[in-house]
Parts: sequence; structure tokens; C-alpha cells
Amino acid sequence: MDFKIARRGSAVIVKIIKFTIMSQKHLLLSPKNWSRIAVLWQRLQQSFRLMVGVPDYETYVQHMKAHHPDLTPMDAKTFYRHCIDARYPSAGGNMKKCPC
Repeated sequence: MDFKIARRGSAVIVKIIKFTIMSQKHLLLSPKNWSRIAVLWQRLQQSFRLMVGVPDYETYVQHMKAHHPDLTPMDAKTFYRHCIDARYPSAGGNMKKCPC
């Protein structure tokens, strides 16, 4: 693949996104749509976290409330530490090998 074609392709994508935003700015800047934009942003963050293997804390809390109301859910820091330890186990808390 020629690098020049790839650079042009990314420039075209940027132009398409810019054109779309500029043509829809009356919708984006409307206070009625801010909640929709906030939800979209939260969903994007959740998707990116799941792509790199980090589970969503809010989903965990909702699951705990729905299915295990008698148990107290972990706090966010403990939850993420648990997920990291489950994905990259290390004996005694020190990682001897790169998880890659």
C-alpha cells in the first residue's frame, strides 16, 4: 500500500467528519441534544475500554444491584485492580514477565 494513498485517505476522512459537523452544528449546539451527546460520549468511552479489555464499572455495579443485592460491590479502584490481576496474574504482586 502506498503511503501517499493512506495519507490522502485519512485526510479525506477528516474532511468528511469536519463537513458533517459543520453542516449539523445547529443540531450539535442545541441544548435539547446535549444529553444525547453525553450518552454518545459515555458509550464511546465504554466501547474503547472494552476494546482494550477493561470492563465497565457501571455495568458491574448495576449487575451487583440486580443479581446480588445482599453483597456490597467493590469500589472502582478495587474493581479495576481485580480486573488487571485477573487478566495478568502475578505471584506475590510483582510481575515477572511482560503480559504481552
